[in-house]
Amino acid sequence: MSAVQSAQHWTARRTEVFSIATTDSFGIRADRISFRYPRRGSQDVISGLTVALDRRPTILIGPNGAGKSTFMRLLTGQIRPSGGTVTREARLGWSAQHTVALPGFTVVEQVRYASWLAGLSRAEAVTAAAAGLSRTNLTELADRPATELSGGELSRLGIACALASSPDYLVLDEPTASLDPIARRSVTAVLEALAQQGTGILVSSHTATDVGSPFSRLLVLDRGRLEFDGSLDEFFTRRHASGVVADLAQALRGR
Repeated sequence: MSAVQSAQHWTARRTEVFSIATTDSFGIRADRISFRYPRRGSQDVISGLTVALDRRPTILIGPNGAGKSTFMRLLTGQIRPSGGTVTREARLGWSAQHTVALPGFTVVEQVRYASWLAGLSRAEAVTAAAAGLSRTNLTELADRPATELSGGELSRLGIACALASSPDYLVLDEPTASLDPIARRSVTAVLEALAQQGTGILVSSHTATDVGSPFSRLLVLDRGRLEFDGSLDEFFTRRHASGVVADLAQALRGR
């Protein structure tokens, strides 16, 4: 992908991803939302799902094809539900599973660009980018070409871009996917610090090692339905009626 194509890709995301701030109060709620892709048959990907998100750092897990990424895109307003409503009373920051490093951009330039996409002025973007890099431990790499970052560094760059508009709540789609243990720990350390600073976090994952700190709430999604919503302690100690929840709990106990 050329620098121009990459820039056009990010510019197209301005209304899709970054213009999702509403008010300064906090609250994200999905009420009986459903969603189906028109070209993928008549089956709902998300079916009658209701959930309210709060300040608790939350991890979303489920089998492949459970609808996790679709659910996150619905929450952040990138797609609209076929039925039901999503209410957002928070400024949201979004990071997709794979962060695109923009050719020709340094790390700080990419975060400044994300800040501009979020609606900040050039001067505000400079300040926001510096803060985002600091909070993701990337300040020392600010002048490095974004395309030269490692997997863990690139994941942290995605989080820095998501922080570009000083959001109340971060929605991160599998930020540790395909990372080695050392890189995963570097991303987890960033998430722990953000949670301690009071930023709300929703992270999706298919990796057992992610079910732990800093998360205090766990959601299990299966076939577009919310099968579990509770604490990690409840997830591991309760006897579950749902087969998929019981299977996941058993599998993760032995990690």
